[in-house]
Formats: sequence, C-alpha cells, structure tokens
Amino acid sequence: MKKPLAAALLLACIPFAASARDSLGSYSYVQADVYRLNVDRENLSADSLDFDGVQIRGSIEMSDNLYAYGGIGWSRNGDLPVDIDAREMQVGVGYRHGIFDNVDLIAELGFQHTKLDAETVVDNLDAAKLSVGVRGALSNSVEGWLKASHLNGSDYESEFAGSLGVQFVVNETWGIVGEFESGDLTSRYSVGIRASF
Repeated sequence: MKKPLAAALLLACIPFAASARDSLGSYSYVQADVYRLNVDRENLSADSLDFDGVQIRGSIEMSDNLYAYGGIGWSRNGDLPVDIDAREMQVGVGYRHGIFDNVDLIAELGFQHTKLDAETVVDNLDAAKLSVGVRGALSNSVEGWLKASHLNGSDYESEFAGSLGVQFVVNETWGIVGEFESGDLTSRYSVGIRASF
C-alpha cells in the first residue's frame, strides 16, 4: 500500500461520533477467526496464492496503557498440483492513549512469521511490524479501528500496509469481528467471534 493511501485511511478514522459509547471495550480478549491469506510469491510457481484457514488471536491488558497481543493461524492452498500449507504467528506489545472517552490512539510493535510449506519447498517470511492507528466506538454496538503499518524483514523490504476492522458488540463479553489488511506482499481477510474479559 502506498504511503499517501495509508495516511489517508488513518486520518479518515479520526472523526468518530461524539454520541458514541462512553468508553471502549476491553483490550483483553480471545478471538477465533476464519480467514483468507493472499501471498504474492514468484518462486512458488504462481504470481499470487490464496490460503483459506483458521486462526486464534488474543490480547491482554498489562496496565492502563500497555497490552500484549499474539496469534497463530493455519491455512492451506489447494489450487496447485501440490498442496501448500501456511502457518502464521504474530506476537507484540501495544500502547494505547485516550484521545476522547470513546477513541484511543494506538501504537504496536511486533514480530510476524509466515511459513509456506509445499513439501519440497519451504519459504519463511519474517518481519518486524510497527503500527499506528486509532480505535473508537462508532455507536453503542459498533467499534472500529484503522491502522497504518510498516513491515521490514528478509522478504518485506520496507513494505507499508493498512488495516481496517470492525466489531459488532453483542454484549459485554461477546462480539462479531471482521478485519481486512492489505500490503504489497500479503493481504488478509478475516471474520470471527471475540470473547472479551
């Protein structure tokens, strides 16, 4: 994703409605998703590969402003003569700062690892990831977040990405979550259920 587009997406999320919920939901949660991973890899005999699978993610508040997050996912591509398995892992820490009662500025620093296993070919994509964005309550039952990220690693070569997410709040514990992240090398789409505590 180009730098101006990522910046525009970030700025578009700032004006959350003043009449929204008084405060955001918890930063401590467990989430289960179904997702699609798209990878552009020329050395896997295709310009772009889609992987469908499941993932588990979570976050835990360590203080009023700090939280840790992580996740693991398993997916498979069956479009080629040989099945390719993708295993993903991410871990990191985040910082939140309240802008308004219902809007937080967030910054995250983490590491992500993707392993593509095609039996005879194994490819590892590793990167450090720095993200900045906002999370806010759009209404009493809807939260949203928008982040711009910079990834740098052996295969990512200073890549920029943007992500957009939404949670439909069922009650204080349960929510339905959807998220989209797009970058030059990988893109992800996910839908899942979140339990906050």
